[in-house]
Amino acid sequence: MTALSPRCSFSGTALKTIACITMLVDHIGASCIEAGILTPGLDIGTLSRDTLSAYPLYRLDMVLRFTGRLAFPLFCFLLVEGFVHTHNVKGYLGRLVLFGLLSEVPFDLAFFRTPFDPSAQNVYWTLALGVLAMAGLKHFEKPDGSASWKGLLCAAGCTLAALLACTDYNGIGVLIICALYLTRGDRKRQCIVGAVLFAWELTAPLAFVLVWFYNGQRGACSPLQKKAFYWFYPVHLSVLAVVTNGVL
Repeated sequence: MTALSPRCSFSGTALKTIACITMLVDHIGASCIEAGILTPGLDIGTLSRDTLSAYPLYRLDMVLRFTGRLAFPLFCFLLVEGFVHTHNVKGYLGRLVLFGLLSEVPFDLAFFRTPFDPSAQNVYWTLALGVLAMAGLKHFEKPDGSASWKGLLCAAGCTLAALLACTDYNGIGVLIICALYLTRGDRKRQCIVGAVLFAWELTAPLAFVLVWFYNGQRGACSPLQKKAFYWFYPVHLSVLAVVTNGVL
């Protein structure tokens, strides 16, 4: 696809910044409002499920969560771009695993108000399994570049692992990453497939409007910014965990 003019396109760094901002918006709703106020209120009876939809904070939460639905589709697309262009898949995977470990306690504290909840694992594990799935697809791909049954079997195994481990977005997250990887050669097809697979979330398909205007360039991103993108997830979750558990 022909590159778009700089005035109407997004670089990889721009998309990643948008993804981080919308993720933060989403997590403020999920952590501070839902885990910090609404769920405890329902548990102790100060809020009624019958009148919850009329509660102002509930309406605000819906706005935040619908805005935040843009984040994960963008991260899936950027993960595919990162995998395709990296010269060190093992290093890429290692960073995801490392930050998955660093993020687990803040994730559970922010959303479940406990240091460890076995029923849910943070999104870095989903992304790491997505990279493993893509690595399998690439390793076993046919000479014409299409997926082989061995590659699809590897992808299915990673999808099952995400489902069993209850990672954020679980198996569907890995499945969508694989679909975006397999359609990477055709931007139009990739956007259509991504939007359809995310149709179960009302606003998530809109992320692919932004993906359509991706110019194929990484964009200006210093080593410090690159590290900041990785650290943003555990750091902002730690802040939200403190607010949710110590203030609200």
